[in-house]
Amino acid sequence: MRKSQQGFTLIELIAVIILLGILSAFAISRFPSSQSYSSTIIKNQIIASSRLAQQTSLSRASAGSDVVLTVSEIAGNWNLVISGGNGISYTAQVERGNEQLRYGVDLASACSTLTAAPLVLTLDGDGNRIPAQNLRVCIDSVTDIELCISPSGYAYEGICLP
Repeated sequence: MRKSQQGFTLIELIAVIILLGILSAFAISRFPSSQSYSSTIIKNQIIASSRLAQQTSLSRASAGSDVVLTVSEIAGNWNLVISGGNGISYTAQVERGNEQLRYGVDLASACSTLTAAPLVLTLDGDGNRIPAQNLRVCIDSVTDIELCISPSGYAYEGICLP
């Protein structure tokens, strides 16, 4: 007695391959470009570095020296440097992409004008920002991302509260 063989025909296999190709072409177009991630990476690195600078200043309170976070552009990268009077040093680099950094203490117009100088954040031994004012930081990209560094030195994403 002969058993019937079961399987797919060549036409069915080709049809499935064509459908998978169409679906994968549609799915790949739905993935965002890497450019849309760069502003988020910059935001996260600035927040992490400013919080590290605050923690460092709190741990060095007895030393009496300020801790400084400097964000500057060097060779197409954002260079974040934490330094202090007691030999404290931490450096991070993030690819700049097309992003611009805008900041200022005037909460209404801080993000409307380009600030050419590097961003310098100074924290005292208690982790408080010097001067004790809100600092509004905007990262220009497809969607503007806004950060706030409060007078207490805490950095967070969102608008600065008066």
